[in-house]
Amino acid sequence: MRGANLEQIIIDGQAGALQGVLHPSLGSGDFLIVCHPHPLFDGTMDNKVVTTVARTYLDLGVNVLRFNFRGVGRSAGQYGEISGEVQDCQSAVRWLLAHYDVQRLFLAGFSFGAYVAAKVAYELKQDHASLTLEHLLLVAPSVLNSPFELATPLACPTTVLMGGQDEVVPYQEVSDWCDGLYPPAEFIDFPEASHFFHGQLVRMKKEIKRSLAPHF
Repeated sequence: MRGANLEQIIIDGQAGALQGVLHPSLGSGDFLIVCHPHPLFDGTMDNKVVTTVARTYLDLGVNVLRFNFRGVGRSAGQYGEISGEVQDCQSAVRWLLAHYDVQRLFLAGFSFGAYVAAKVAYELKQDHASLTLEHLLLVAPSVLNSPFELATPLACPTTVLMGGQDEVVPYQEVSDWCDGLYPPAEFIDFPEASHFFHGQLVRMKKEIKRSLAPHF
């Protein structure tokens, strides 16, 4: 997201300093934290799905925080076997709450990051009842390789985006998982989309905005 208005930040993580960027939206008390794909498979906060999600929320007047998990980019540490990355996102939440008056918190994640976002939302609902968790966005959630049973029932209204041609996360597994959720989540199908939504990012922005419209 070069050229966009942003602030480089350092988050105090349990494994060391975490690299992050904050995209401010003037006068808004709405904040999004978005989690990137798997650190061991080139996932970073600059992934194009992550940045597309970030731009979409910025268009809606939401402040956006992106960050690199431990061991990625300029973030200290090494891969934390999912639980470490959950700690990293929790550190990002703490940083945000310490520096801003957060009126509504949105969480989002792509692939591996979708579980992290869902798990952090689940923990926040248990431990921070006064914090308004407004919405959770899960893009191609890796339901087979992540312990989603530890993150359900989902903590707030949720939207799931899934590509019908996903070559990394099995479409049917995600569809079946979503069908079994209670409270239910909105499932948005992209029949022609691969895992990285090549050629589908414009539609992604449109569908996210449509799904979020009741929240604004």
